[in-house]
Amino acid sequence: MNKFLILILTSLFLHCTAYANTHFANRPNVKLFIQQMVKHHHFKKAPLVALFNTVTMRPAIMRKIRAPLEKEPWNIYQHLFVTEWRVKQGVKYWERNDAALAHAEKKYGVPASIIVATIGIETKYGLHTGKFRVIDSLSNIAFSKSSRAPFFRDELKEFLLLAREQHLNPAKVMGSYAGAMGQPQFMPSSYRRFAVSYHGRHQIDLSNNQLDIIASIANFYKLHGWETHKPIAVPILSNDRPFHFFFLSQKEKNRLMSRSALINYSSTQDLELLKNNPHKLIALPTYWGNENWFGFHNFDVIKRYNASDLYAMSIWQLSHRILSLREKTADG
Repeated sequence: MNKFLILILTSLFLHCTAYANTHFANRPNVKLFIQQMVKHHHFKKAPLVALFNTVTMRPAIMRKIRAPLEKEPWNIYQHLFVTEWRVKQGVKYWERNDAALAHAEKKYGVPASIIVATIGIETKYGLHTGKFRVIDSLSNIAFSKSSRAPFFRDELKEFLLLAREQHLNPAKVMGSYAGAMGQPQFMPSSYRRFAVSYHGRHQIDLSNNQLDIIASIANFYKLHGWETHKPIAVPILSNDRPFHFFFLSQKEKNRLMSRSALINYSSTQDLELLKNNPHKLIALPTYWGNENWFGFHNFDVIKRYNASDLYAMSIWQLSHRILSLREKTADG
């Protein structure tokens, strides 16, 4: 009897859940959003209602948005993203797209290595572009109680405008749990503002067209203020011994921040960079204390892609290793 009762209750729960999902558009906050899209952006109400009634509630999306990898310690994050596989595949990707990368570097002033590393970090060079419907990802967060809900409602608006402009079916576009799309993993607002067609066409393909992908990433960085031939980051050293700084007392670290003490903790070459370029301390948390670097303007430009210091450092380190291996292979 107990098993039978459990079966009935489970069936009722699943039925109610399915019923709620197929009537997503009847939620007050969703109805208000639809009204705003109709009034301010001239969408037709019926297709939007039909679209939102296909939205599936995905608990995994909310779990991921509450615990992004950027909350992990740097040593874990680095181990996940700055890998030998990404380095070797980055060199191969560069070889396959050498002409497009050279063109983008010349036109936008952004190093090819940074463009390649960005694709490598974001989607493993296009292997993993996302397994969630973007309409589900954005809607789940946009109409939740999350403090980030307003941001995602704006992105949902941008997504619907993007789909209309680019003639995409909004019910079929796939992306990340946060609604990022294509190999560059652009959020809808970034797609609309920074994506470009390599050949100047109206339609921009960030999923399969490597020319568009490369040009769009370069354009993103350029429009966010990338400074050509300027530094990104340098490690803080102690008498040219990496990592010694990390084990100093907090009092000693505070004293290090004085200009007069920098020469004791930076190589001669790095000291020249510090003298000639604005910089700030980047403290990357690890299980053993902070790993400390100085970041320059271009480090902050990378953070416009993802606001995490861990993310920006992974782009910088992966790009450096890809470039080093490419040069070593060419010399060999």
